[in-house]
Amino acid sequence: MKKLTYIIAVLTIAVATFLSSCNLVDTNIDPTSQTDVTLKLIMPSMLSQAAFNQSANPARVAGIIMQQFEGFDAQQVAYTQYNMPEITFNNYWRTGLYAGVLKDCNSIINKAQEEGQPYYEGIAKIIQANEFGQATAMFGDIPFSSANKLTPDNLTDQAALKPSYDSQESVYGGVQSLLDQAIELLSQPAVPLGPGSDDLIYGGDAASWIATAYALKARYYMHLTKRDANNATLALNALGNAFTGIAGQPNFAFEDNQIGNNPLAKFGIERPNTLVMSAGFVQKLIDNQDPRFTSYVHTDSQSYHSGANPNLYWAQNNSVIPLISYVELKFMEAEALQLTGASEGEVEAALTAAIQASMDQLGVSGDDYVTANSALAGMTDDEKMEKIITEAYFSYYGVSFLQTWTNYRKTGYPALTPDANGSGGLNPSGGIPRRYLYPSSENQLNNAEWQNAVTNQGPDLLDTELWSFQ
Repeated sequence: MKKLTYIIAVLTIAVATFLSSCNLVDTNIDPTSQTDVTLKLIMPSMLSQAAFNQSANPARVAGIIMQQFEGFDAQQVAYTQYNMPEITFNNYWRTGLYAGVLKDCNSIINKAQEEGQPYYEGIAKIIQANEFGQATAMFGDIPFSSANKLTPDNLTDQAALKPSYDSQESVYGGVQSLLDQAIELLSQPAVPLGPGSDDLIYGGDAASWIATAYALKARYYMHLTKRDANNATLALNALGNAFTGIAGQPNFAFEDNQIGNNPLAKFGIERPNTLVMSAGFVQKLIDNQDPRFTSYVHTDSQSYHSGANPNLYWAQNNSVIPLISYVELKFMEAEALQLTGASEGEVEAALTAAIQASMDQLGVSGDDYVTANSALAGMTDDEKMEKIITEAYFSYYGVSFLQTWTNYRKTGYPALTPDANGSGGLNPSGGIPRRYLYPSSENQLNNAEWQNAVTNQGPDLLDTELWSFQ
């Protein structure tokens, strides 16, 4: 027994001595695991998530709000009645946005600065700006200047763990600043080992990214024209440096498989018959004899997706989605010209080019439709604006649901009737929603900052008007 006690004592001392002389952190590092990720590996992840965000849940819900879609079953029925609780966008906010694409943007920016890679940094800032711009248009005040500050070195930093919210006004200003920084970075001379095939949109072409940055500057200036019509002039100036045709737009090509496919097709496959096209929207296409009907609608039904119908342009597995389209550029130009008092001929020419671009994008012939729906003679200024925004409504289907909703909130066009069942605790007025609710994860995990945002912006309700549209 004494011998056993002695052995145990000796072993205890030996183990204690061993442990005191070792660094367990180093000991537990797997020598086969990757501890650093290259820029060329982060770039595809960032671009893929950005493209996915543009057509995923927030975009589909915007399509429902704008009565291009309607629910047939499950949550989509509730969304059609403006019942969009706090859990609706948890996944987007947490894994699609802040811990998704924005995390990748930050990683690329920091690593690019360390390695002297201005093009990587510039591209990441363009994506970052667009993600923040879309998010603030949906929610209003959001974490911006303090977002994504958490690192392995500050895991207990409360400011990083619970980021503060910036006002929507300052977020829009920050978006423009990020785009200006990107343009400056991408205007520098190229350096070795810059982006190439890992840039899934432009293959590393800096000039094309600069043109996209200017296009996005125009988009986010136009978001604010209701607050200050002078933003239309700034948008026109930016458009003068943007890409000049469909071939130049920043397209992201999804894959023809169930893993990397287009989000609209993915939803049609995985959640069939829960979401359909709005009967009213389909009827308008028919009444207008819109030549894009067969590119949007499966036969004469309300189906937006069918694996057996290759004509559905935006709902194929491998449908290409532009981060911003040439169609949008031309409609912004028409709207901005109208706001700045340009001649009727100038506005009409831009509107004609916008509608024609939509036809060209889909590969359909629509000369008669373009001629009939771009004429502005005899209209009042309000009627001209309604015509521009209404035509954008039909042209943006499938690719720009969020911009359609933004257009509606700043102009009131197209004329839509709120859902008869749309009045409730989350939407007391019963009107068409003006914003999305903050995710429940923010209320639960970042409550103090969430409350500050609500105090600044107004009740966390669907009908609270955002600063940008006041």
